Amino acid sequence: MTERILAIEDDPGIAAVLRRGLQLAGFEVTLVGDVAGGREAWGAGGFDLVLLDVMLPDGDGIALLSELRSTGDRTPVVLLTALEEADLRDRAQAAGASAHLAKPFAYADLLTCVRRFVAA
Repeated sequence: MTERILAIEDDPGIAAVLRRGLQLAGFEVTLVGDVAGGREAWGAGGFDLVLLDVMLPDGDGIALLSELRSTGDRTPVVLLTALEEADLRDRAQAAGASAHLAKPFAYADLLTCVRRFVAA
């Protein structure tokens, strides 16, 4: 069975790398670019991992994570962030993030992180 990954990322370049790279690694990838699309896709369920950008055009990825964790959802979530601040890491942990990856990241680092939670 192919592992399913939901990627919530608004940067077209990063989104393209996520989709293409993870598909080549054997994962099925659903890509959305904002909180609203992420909420809808995540709510439909069936994902083995979520890659979630923190800063999205219509809201905060950490707030979305908190919202969905409050429903009991325990899908592993890797936060993608351009910010490396202690406060952000604390907020991410409090919201229930499984891990975080700072942008820009090497594709090999992304794949290693993804494979900690799911295998293709």
